[in-house]
Amino acid sequence: MNLYIDPLNGLIVLFGCAIGFLVYRRPVSSANTQPQRDLMGGAATALATILIFAFLLGRGDGQNPESGDDAPRPAPSSSSSPVPGGMIP
Repeated sequence: MNLYIDPLNGLIVLFGCAIGFLVYRRPVSSANTQPQRDLMGGAATALATILIFAFLLGRGDGQNPESGDDAPRPAPSSSSSPVPGGMIP
């Protein structure tokens, strides 16, 4: 089975992973302890970066916005006749 990934979507994922890796590599140090790496912070940053860029670039749902599927449709018309005197039964 072949899975086609749009090049822009691939770049978004790679950029998010790079940002997450930078956050992971940044040492977190406190008094009298050795520097440690922040795995969960890096993963959360990567996911947040991917999500934000996907929505900013309009790639959130994976559909082509220019496909014409979202063409405006005519509104349904009302088939009831008006009541004389403006009273609603």
